[in-house]
Amino acid sequence: MKLKFSSIFLLLCSLGTGCTKEDQSMTITLHDKPLPVIQSYIKGKWKLQYVYGGPVAQKIIDTHNSYLILSPDHIIAGNDPNGIFTDTSIVWVKTKSGSNDSTYLLSFSWPGNPYPQYYLVDQIKNDTLIIREYYISDGYNYYYTKMIFPGNK
Repeated sequence: MKLKFSSIFLLLCSLGTGCTKEDQSMTITLHDKPLPVIQSYIKGKWKLQYVYGGPVAQKIIDTHNSYLILSPDHIIAGNDPNGIFTDTSIVWVKTKSGSNDSTYLLSFSWPGNPYPQYYLVDQIKNDTLIIREYYISDGYNYYYTKMIFPGNK
């Protein structure tokens, strides 16, 4: 009986079923989704892990516990040393992102700056939300992870 079970197990493994470790990676592309889908995925409190890019393509690890609190039409941004430094409405701007594609940009103004900032909500890769600066050729990508609180999974 043991030999028969081993033979069946080896046969299944050779066919590629049931013997590989389940791939836990997940990527959800958001820049090509309708606005309600983007809004539903980004809702919540996010902790900045690092920033990558800029003119010399550097990685900057966040050491100030920077965060975003996002709802469909509102953004709060802050960190430990400064507290909340923006608490304002999001203006979603539909724009062309390729030959026939369009996307929505997350736009808001920082206090004291009359010009809005534009960000592309790019994707969620595994547990990381990736947001890119838009309209800047050597802009930064921001990497956030969802903050989980007890009783909130």
